[in-house]
Amino acid sequence: MADVMYASNAKANAALTTGIIGTSLGALASVGGLAGLLGVNTNNQRSADPEDRPVSRYEMGLIQENTLLKANQYVDNKMLPQAVWNATQEGILRSQAEQLQQLYSLTKLVVPNDSVMPGWGSVTIKPTA
Repeated sequence: MADVMYASNAKANAALTTGIIGTSLGALASVGGLAGLLGVNTNNQRSADPEDRPVSRYEMGLIQENTLLKANQYVDNKMLPQAVWNATQEGILRSQAEQLQQLYSLTKLVVPNDSVMPGWGSVTIKPTA
């Protein structure tokens, strides 16, 4: 009895799969096939639009080359503003570093005597003549 059940399940699965495939193919054919789904004209008729025609390998090569040139130009344009921005920022940072260097050269660090040797009292420094 179990063998019959397995056999009937297999037949039912096969029939169901065949039915699904048949229904799918029928629906696909009614839409115009896979080409119809993709928007390809399969009627082999000339379209009213003169621009609606297949392209040759040569034309496709030109289109690809043109697209590549446009992409390279776009990248070059983006790199140029980035290089200008980097140079500007580098100049600003260099200028600030020079200003800080001048500021450090003008100021001297003075440590109070009572911080160095607590309890020794104050010290007077007189410039030499």
